[in-house]
Amino acid sequence: MSAELALLPRFIRATDAPAYLGMCRAEFKNTVRPHVREFPIGKQGVAFDRLELDAWANAYVESMAIEKASNEDNNPPRSGRQGANKWREKQSPDSTRGTGFGTSTKSSEVSDFRKALEQAKGRKRSST
Repeated sequence: MSAELALLPRFIRATDAPAYLGMCRAEFKNTVRPHVREFPIGKQGVAFDRLELDAWANAYVESMAIEKASNEDNNPPRSGRQGANKWREKQSPDSTRGTGFGTSTKSSEVSDFRKALEQAKGRKRSST
């Protein structure tokens, strides 16, 4: 027997069976356990037959799998985008002035911002 060949135990303890099937304990208890036989191991241990768990898993996949068309993409991106390059079709023009980020270059924008800020704060503008 070579070192690459790992043997799987035939009996899987109840604590390990959910992980064997890739699910949490609560899901295993509700979905799998009622449909497979269990048996005692020692005084307190409970185990499942790995082959029976495999058979249950095969039947579950057969009954629950979603059929998909082989050559068609029935799953468009959820964002609604149809192509990967459509995210930024237009690049915004770079500023030609030497101002920093967040610096307005138009005095009308600055006064409009001050008006909006004062309105938001609930203060009246002073006449000076």
